[in-house]
Amino acid sequence: MVYSPYMGGRFRVSSPYGWRTLSGVREFHGGIDLVGADGDTDVCASVGGKVIQSRIIYDHSNLTWQWGNYVSVEGEDGNVIYYCHLAERYVEKGETVTAGQRIGKQGHTGYSFGDHLHFEVRRGGNRINAANYLGVQNVAGMRYYDLPVAAPDYADLVCRKCRFEQQTRDYLNAYKYASDLWRKLYEQMV
Repeated sequence: MVYSPYMGGRFRVSSPYGWRTLSGVREFHGGIDLVGADGDTDVCASVGGKVIQSRIIYDHSNLTWQWGNYVSVEGEDGNVIYYCHLAERYVEKGETVTAGQRIGKQGHTGYSFGDHLHFEVRRGGNRINAANYLGVQNVAGMRYYDLPVAAPDYADLVCRKCRFEQQTRDYLNAYKYASDLWRKLYEQMV
């Protein structure tokens, strides 16, 4: 299942996938641009997988400089998902992420005209329609408030990051409010 790339699941489409004219130049837009709604700027993994890039490129001879700060995840579904123009990145190359895990914050880096998330999907190196992948209409201005949001496994994320053994995990899970504790520990880590 593919989840919303925003923690709260609320966003609007600011620029659809496909041909568009930008600054007087007609070009193919290989992703879909999204803007978090209601102040939601936390970007999360829409599927679980492995982080294959987490970087920013300043060299203009490399076309990915246009993405600014970006994270790419090779999803469990075999697709590579790009989360671009991030203000901040919270994951590193080689890290495994779960669906719903916070990986960055929407931003305005690279070739960008305002805060947003460029969400791009590639299968076998070829771009696919990111709107279809997310299950949303490929129309600018469309608002989405009911997309499914994945709840991250905070216990797993904290245990991996802190290298807790199973005994520690079991001990903390015995606490009456363990799920809240794991979430708060995770929020303190990022």
